[in-house]
Amino acid sequence: MIFDSCILEQHTSQVTQQLEKELQLSKLLMDGVTDAVFWAKPNARILYVNDAACNLVGSSREELLCMSIEYLNLEFLMEVWLQHWKTIKQKGSLYFESLYWTPEGQSLPVETTVTYMEEEGREYGCISIREIKQRQQTSFQFSQSPESDIADSPKPLDFFKSIFPADSQLNQVFQFIESNYNQSISLREVAQAVGYSAAYLTDLVRRHTGETVNHWIIKRRMVAAQTLLLETDQCVNQIAETVGYQHEGHFFRQFRQYHDTTPHAWRKMQRQEAKKL
Repeated sequence: MIFDSCILEQHTSQVTQQLEKELQLSKLLMDGVTDAVFWAKPNARILYVNDAACNLVGSSREELLCMSIEYLNLEFLMEVWLQHWKTIKQKGSLYFESLYWTPEGQSLPVETTVTYMEEEGREYGCISIREIKQRQQTSFQFSQSPESDIADSPKPLDFFKSIFPADSQLNQVFQFIESNYNQSISLREVAQAVGYSAAYLTDLVRRHTGETVNHWIIKRRMVAAQTLLLETDQCVNQIAETVGYQHEGHFFRQFRQYHDTTPHAWRKMQRQEAKKL
């Protein structure tokens, strides 16, 4: 019996050591991921964070492990988590667009994916947060004869109508964006305006257009910015404010993501091209 007990203790010790090694490896792999990762209980209490999560919110691991996700400055608030936990369990995962407000007061558009996990009867939500990178550039095309000039370019209203897909189910969404793009609007505000939850609207727009709500807001702003760059001599910070950005730096980064160049360089290039026509 003593011999059997020793063997059992030795086996238990080996299993424990193996589990600890696997846990350490999992944490090592997670800390190497560039996305911010949070593990949380169904009640939204945080159980684990990786290094990217600490860097995102500017808090230490010890501080975050004492928090709930409602304190992460995301539009993914406690009531949203509780409201959609059943959906997360049923579907296995749920995707949200959110805004993260940095300690400097800048809004950062992010993709938030929650994946349902269960281990030995315990439920968890794995939250992965990634900054939204635009996958499509917008270009301003001239449809003029050689004799025409900038004043003969397509009228803004007609051009703006053409950037939104013709989809009756999304008309209200695009109308709201059209009326409010020059303000600081978010996914949640668009969803409230059309009577949907943020999660449902995200899924609906992605299924119908292959893009996010945030993509269409930014695309509309980029088109408006192009027109102002071409047809006025306003400085970049004035244009940024006019098309809905609170910070010039945010506008500058998104413009560059769309066009691979700065607003100043884009304006100069387009005007030079117009003179050649």
